[in-house]
Amino acid sequence: MKLVLVNPRNPVSLYGDYLWQPLALAYIAAATPSGWDVELIDEQCEGQVDYERVDADLVGLTAFTTQAPHAYRIAQRLRARGIPVVMGGIHASMLPDEAARYVDAVFVGEGETVWPQLVADFESGNLRARYIGPTNATDMIRPDRSIFAKYPYAYASAQTSRGCPMDCSFCSVTAFNGRLFRMRDVDDVVSELASIPERDVILVDDDLNGFSRKAKERCLALFRAMAAARLDKQWITQVTINFGDDDELPRLARAAGCVGVFIGLESTDTKSLTLIRKDGTSQRRGVPYYLENLARIRRQGIGVVGSFIIGIDTQDMNTIADDILAFTDDSELDGFNPTILTPLPGTRDYARFDAEHRILFKNYPDDWERYTLAFPVTHHDKISGAGLMRRYVQLLQFFRPERIAERYWRTHDTVSPEAAWHAFLWNRVWSNYCLRGGVYRHSPLAAAYPAEVPCDVPARPVRPSLPPNTIAMSRPSHREGPSLP
Repeated sequence: MKLVLVNPRNPVSLYGDYLWQPLALAYIAAATPSGWDVELIDEQCEGQVDYERVDADLVGLTAFTTQAPHAYRIAQRLRARGIPVVMGGIHASMLPDEAARYVDAVFVGEGETVWPQLVADFESGNLRARYIGPTNATDMIRPDRSIFAKYPYAYASAQTSRGCPMDCSFCSVTAFNGRLFRMRDVDDVVSELASIPERDVILVDDDLNGFSRKAKERCLALFRAMAAARLDKQWITQVTINFGDDDELPRLARAAGCVGVFIGLESTDTKSLTLIRKDGTSQRRGVPYYLENLARIRRQGIGVVGSFIIGIDTQDMNTIADDILAFTDDSELDGFNPTILTPLPGTRDYARFDAEHRILFKNYPDDWERYTLAFPVTHHDKISGAGLMRRYVQLLQFFRPERIAERYWRTHDTVSPEAAWHAFLWNRVWSNYCLRGGVYRHSPLAAAYPAEVPCDVPARPVRPSLPPNTIAMSRPSHREGPSLP
């Protein structure tokens, strides 16, 4: 029998060719009983698919919120041909009743332990409408990576832990994976990494290092074991800002092959950090704490992509974009992830905004495609949706082609060449997204911009020499572009 696993195309995807393996589907493939042929269709890689030609006895769909409407359309096409469809993933887990209208069975939660029972029920003709996977397992099966062979991913994916000890109001991770921080055995992780043929790996943990002493000690042990194994990997991952509380963690991470980390910094003002319930130290110390830790991480040769949110109620909408862009300069961030506060289903933010009647687009499921983190979907007392979008466009000036080239070489020279390359891969995808959308049409260099920034090392910018005793100019304004109200 044949199982087809589908990762739907996000119609508003920012990521283009910055792709990593959809690891959750490889876990499902590994949990599928022997005797089944398992195939992956990853629309993020191959684009539009003719589902009239898909041959399957059973199809498994996954989806983030913005992918959900398209996933439902795929399910309808397949079911019209008599092919049963099961849907799991974070959106279906948060809204199982909605998903149930479009598929034969909904899988809520983590899949590995219960998936074999679902397959057995299907084989016996007793497929149930809903299955619920537990979140208390500490041992994970090895993913079946053979399903990825057909696609040219930028990164192989692996996972060393599940769950997140934080409980940010905008994030649905704790609703899906729980706040219990489940850490895999170190030797098992190293063995799995050694079996991955690709050099470039993304560790898809929601929070690699955690907050407890136990989590830190496990992280140190993992890095030492990875370094001792001489894996010859370059890897990136997501950590919290306390990763840089001392030199030990980033130093050992670098020795183990770490070249970049993604950190959710979220805002530059402590009131906003308190509202969204970031960790206590960030709430108390804010920007000075961020600057100290980011510098400590980068000194070890690891690049940092910092993620920020605009649209938090406590932010000053007149200054927030300038404040964030000034921080990217002051901290010398190597990469940037700008987002707009978006109340995703299953989060406390969604419950609050919904109770306050502040959600603007509720024609579900179609309107889920608007929930991209790059489009205003809520009413804000201090600013219109158009005004918020103008400030978002202001943030996107970070990714002008000449600026990401300059950042590449700054990171190359001051952090490490490896960090520079992996940060550039991230920044160029945003730059290409902005080029396609005409975001830089007001730039004085717009006429010289390419249609797409190539995936090559950018030319080193040539700066004219200054005469002796010339006072350096202050940093350029980030307000170039659309005028703001």
